[in-house]
Amino acid sequence: MSTLSLAVDRLLTLGTTGHHPASAIAGVRTDSGTEVEAGGWAKLPVGDAPGVPMARETLLDLASVTKVASTTTLAMRLVAAGQLSLEAPARRYLPDFDGEGKDGVTVEQLLTHTAGLPPWWPLYCETRDRDTALERAQALPLAAKPGTEWRYSDLGLILAGHIVERITTLNLADAFRRLVAEPLGLTAVYGPVPAERAAAGGDSDAYEFGMIATGEPHPVPFTTDSFTGWRRGELRGVANDGNAAHALGGVAGHAGLFATVDDLLTLGAAVRGGDLVPHAVLARFATPNAVHPEQAVGFRCRRLEVGGQALTVLHHGGFTGTFLALAIERELVVAGGAMRLYGTLGPIPASLTGPTGGTAPDVTGLVPGTDIQGVLLDAAREALAD
Repeated sequence: MSTLSLAVDRLLTLGTTGHHPASAIAGVRTDSGTEVEAGGWAKLPVGDAPGVPMARETLLDLASVTKVASTTTLAMRLVAAGQLSLEAPARRYLPDFDGEGKDGVTVEQLLTHTAGLPPWWPLYCETRDRDTALERAQALPLAAKPGTEWRYSDLGLILAGHIVERITTLNLADAFRRLVAEPLGLTAVYGPVPAERAAAGGDSDAYEFGMIATGEPHPVPFTTDSFTGWRRGELRGVANDGNAAHALGGVAGHAGLFATVDDLLTLGAAVRGGDLVPHAVLARFATPNAVHPEQAVGFRCRRLEVGGQALTVLHHGGFTGTFLALAIERELVVAGGAMRLYGTLGPIPASLTGPTGGTAPDVTGLVPGTDIQGVLLDAAREALAD
């Protein structure tokens, strides 16, 4: 078996009984070529209904990989064009982003999770209108002084995506299509997409339903009755992320993009190779953040040891189980994932109502995203060593 076939087998067996990912796919691009392997079910067999096997051309719900594949890449293109400054206050582009402490928030801080924004806020509990949701995201008070701590927050990338929209005067989906997908010949697109083209990314809205019901890991002043649009069935071709799907029309800076693994490999190669943005711009975005050195601009950053050489790797994972990474010093891009929320969580528990009632979905057995990333990086390391 090939290295990637073995990696797919490893991905499919991660976790405990009842929590194994339903599907997995792994792709690596090096100077020797590109290889992609897939396994499992894009749609699980149910009763007499046949399943749909995972395939190389299957679209993945990228979840937070959208942060780098779309928003960060678009930001790099705008910086290269002189239309966006990372050092500028966010208010230069978003005049409504005001209030105590916000004058000092820079675009870079939005992209590095150091703006002091709350870690999570279910905008859909307040509105399902996209424009109103973006206004609400700008109005939320800061949770920390800007530039003093790293606090992972979807809100910063939601606002960064809106800055892209303000600069380009395009909806984010159109900006991605014109500035990234079309120049590179990608099939990647914001959803919703036809279900038959995609891998299911979740069983239902059970995870976020449980977050609101229990207040874990981020307490919010809502109950599960604050929102009436909970999806109780399979999520295929639509964003798993609640804010993207319910409040932002499927198009957001933090989630909502769908892509094949080949799309991600092509994108990663274009970014690292200078075909899409100048090397100097990539180097600026690859700079580790002083507050949190494992964070670069948009990307996370780490070192990968290969044959005695330490490579700088820019990467990002997605909550559905997706992953994209690219090396700076050598031609290496790795992408793929394992759909860890599909076939593992089930429907929203019917008994769960309000912040204290019933039993929340069991999430303790879910495969950690870091385990998925570890398998893919191991495969990349072996590909370079071959």
